[in-house]
Amino acid sequence: MPILTLQCTSMDLETVTKSIGWTYVLVWGVANYPTVISNTQLKSVQGISIDYMYFNLMGFVLYTLYTGSMYSSALVRREFFEETHEWPLIKLNDVIFGIHNLFTNSVIMSQAYCWGFKKNDNQRLSCMAKLVLSCVFAYLMGGGYYIYTSQGWEPVPNVFNWSRLLTSLGLVKIAMSVCKNIPQILYNYNRKSTHGWPILMIWLDFVGALLSFVQLCLDGYIVGDLSTIFDNKPKLFLAVQVFIADFIFFLQHYYLYYKRDIETFGAVNYGAIEQDERFLLEHTHDHDHLPGIMSTSTSSSCPVSNTDKDELQRLIN
Repeated sequence: MPILTLQCTSMDLETVTKSIGWTYVLVWGVANYPTVISNTQLKSVQGISIDYMYFNLMGFVLYTLYTGSMYSSALVRREFFEETHEWPLIKLNDVIFGIHNLFTNSVIMSQAYCWGFKKNDNQRLSCMAKLVLSCVFAYLMGGGYYIYTSQGWEPVPNVFNWSRLLTSLGLVKIAMSVCKNIPQILYNYNRKSTHGWPILMIWLDFVGALLSFVQLCLDGYIVGDLSTIFDNKPKLFLAVQVFIADFIFFLQHYYLYYKRDIETFGAVNYGAIEQDERFLLEHTHDHDHLPGIMSTSTSSSCPVSNTDKDELQRLIN
């Protein structure tokens, strides 16, 4: 009877963890659609950093490679088992999550370049972002070439193999997430406002990370070793990184700049699209007045001069 009870409990937990997994995929997936929809209705991507788009897209390319290989490749799974004596705690929902977010972020990227949507003159990929992305791409191609030429497609444990390369790519995805959040945090800080940054997206992001972390802990409990959650470092660190970033966004929105935003813009009780429209209106003069740069908004009645301190500060930030 005790054995039967234990088996039933294990089966119940398996059902719970699968349900949690698909729920966080849904929550995290839904978080992308307000951006896609609002961009489409406004015919504009002015509310999104170009660096944010590139880092997000690259991050999910790496995460999809990591989860897809750890879930479906017998070679990678065998190498991982030989080194950790545990099978990778990668679920199908992890793979679907990566593929889905890769798709939605590709749509957002295409909106910036292929749909003719409006961008600010100063919305360009920064030199630092170009350098970081180039290094990541070189590491991916160089690491893959080295392993293929030295080991081929045979499992080779305890060296820099396919398993270690893919796990490291999952960790680089965490770095991409940090890189995308830092500019937005600094942007809010410089403006002393979170106006135009939808807090609903942050709540969905936070709930998704929480569910992902809970599933990882339950998976470790089911196999009888909670230390296995540290074997899936990309999934663990992704959740932790989201917790930290979202906490900062919550702090900015609900405490640091809440009163200022209410006094300036009134209570935020309108829909997401109207909020985006107000955000764009607020940034009507976000075009380049710097000497030697032609503005796409060349109205002679523009009240902002090329020496205006606030205008220059916006362009710098």
